[in-house]
Amino acid sequence: MNDNELAAQANAGNRAAFALLLERHYDLIFRLAFRMLSNRTDAEDLAQDICVALPKKLRSFAGKSKLTTWLYQVTMNAARDFLRRRSTIQKIHTEFADADALQKAGDKARQKEVEWAYGAISTLPDDLRETALLVVAEGLNHAEAATILEIKETTVSWRMMKVREHLKALALSEAKGLLGE
Repeated sequence: MNDNELAAQANAGNRAAFALLLERHYDLIFRLAFRMLSNRTDAEDLAQDICVALPKKLRSFAGKSKLTTWLYQVTMNAARDFLRRRSTIQKIHTEFADADALQKAGDKARQKEVEWAYGAISTLPDDLRETALLVVAEGLNHAEAATILEIKETTVSWRMMKVREHLKALALSEAKGLLGE
């Protein structure tokens, strides 16, 4: 059974269908929450809050897009709300890389590159950071990211150009610092 059929059944009160949806997509919700919040405890809390609110929120899922696209939107909006509600917004941690990314990275040199990239992404303004997380960390294409962020695909492309410029400037700055220039 596909996700849209499960969502329709969950909306009709089928608890087993809802449980299966959560089983399939909890990791997506948690992973994105973790990347947005940079804190495992906060991400777990947010993922739980989303799961509790999901039966009611599912009513707004029209099935016009993939369920995963809609879940990305729900999770990003919840994470934005969480960050806004926080009385003191903490500086974004420089380490986004979770165990999966490091494990996939393989050798130590690649791990360092991944850690540097996630740390650099964490220094971006919110709009660029969110776009980079979806395209780079989640591996979505520009069209999917645009749908989730509710912006034009060309805006995603422009933001990714700005992300590359920022990362290049940061790398050059760090290299000059290492050379004592």
